[in-house]
Amino acid sequence: MTFSYSPFQLPGLPPVVRGFMRQALTKAVGAAGILALASAVQAAEFPARPIQIVLSFPPGGATDVLARELGQRMTAGLGQSVVVLNRPGAGGMIGMQSAAQAKPDGYTLYISSIMSNSIYEAFNGKQSVALDSDFAAVGAIASAPHILVTPTTVGLKSLDELVAYLKKNPGKYNYASMGAGTLSNLEGEIFKEQAGVDALQIPYKGSSQAIPEVISGTSTFMFDSVTSSLPHIRNDNVTVLGVASDKRLEVLPDVPTMTELGVHGLEVANLFALMAPRGTPPEHIAVLAKVLEAAKKDPKFKQAISMHGFQVSDLKNSALHPFILDQQTFWLKRMKELGISVKSS
Repeated sequence: MTFSYSPFQLPGLPPVVRGFMRQALTKAVGAAGILALASAVQAAEFPARPIQIVLSFPPGGATDVLARELGQRMTAGLGQSVVVLNRPGAGGMIGMQSAAQAKPDGYTLYISSIMSNSIYEAFNGKQSVALDSDFAAVGAIASAPHILVTPTTVGLKSLDELVAYLKKNPGKYNYASMGAGTLSNLEGEIFKEQAGVDALQIPYKGSSQAIPEVISGTSTFMFDSVTSSLPHIRNDNVTVLGVASDKRLEVLPDVPTMTELGVHGLEVANLFALMAPRGTPPEHIAVLAKVLEAAKKDPKFKQAISMHGFQVSDLKNSALHPFILDQQTFWLKRMKELGISVKSS
């Protein structure tokens, strides 16, 4: 025969002892319940104050446009203001360091340019902060390919004409880039390698300084962002010859990809992702990820960013960290193949 006793019903226990045990257990259960309730309330209340998104780019550029369009949708979805903070400089490291060193509570986020960050790290060596070790992924946002433009005054109407023009006088012409060791620079070098042409890079401090040199004819071509070049395309100051992507852009549907034109290795659209400092509570990241996904499905969001050359990314969150590692390895190898000087880490 089996007997089952409550701890308060064991034979031989004096009434005073049974009373003490009952009080102690009641307090313990109550304390555990309060802690569980507090944790649930804290998660349910996130976010309880405004959130800031840090950028490594100045106001007015393509990434700034993307961040502000996303911020508007996240504000509506979270019920709290989402503020964009521009922290440009040092190849993006100022903004990245600022975000990485923030309190990991979900109230400071960072929009990373994964391709640009990987290239910068490959060119300058391992930095004090890195996407793969100092951040947790909230999710991929969108990708933005560059476009190949040439001065309208030169009169080149196709990629074949540009290649023939460059081959006629090897080494005579140059191309503009957003800076040494940038994606724009590497695209120019990959194009030279694949097309068999020779041209000297002239690095500038960003697109805003480089594109006027293309318009004037000082530089013969450039791989530029759609946001920067589009007004000049519409004003007939530059001619767009191709898209450095694996598919055409909605905003320039008649412009073929470089792959379609027979130049391979330029399917390198820059992926932008929303990140949080390492150590951010998973439940907070889950809330942010849900709102991000809702924004990406919003037709108005897609339309707004497509006008600046962005394409919503369908990369899964679980694939984002491996993608970052792959890009770091790929660009280090590619820079060495192109003969671009790489600093030791």
